[in-house]
Amino acid sequence: MRALLCHCGEHLEARDDRALVEVVRKHLMLEHPTLVPSQEQAWEIVRTRAYDFEVYDPEYSWATAEERVHAPYSAWSR
Repeated sequence: MRALLCHCGEHLEARDDRALVEVVRKHLMLEHPTLVPSQEQAWEIVRTRAYDFEVYDPEYSWATAEERVHAPYSAWSR
């Protein structure tokens, strides 16, 4: 997972940088309509501010790191 913290304090996350760019653009359009970025500006935000993010849930500790990154969360439910 990739994530970034918006300047308003909202935590944004997505499965990869490409998806995060879209999350950032949608967030800015809805929450900060005066800051609607171009696609390139959204990419620059992600390139400079995004970080790796992993949710740890002890209930799913049986999953390998690769499964946690690549498998949809709903697929882990037993």
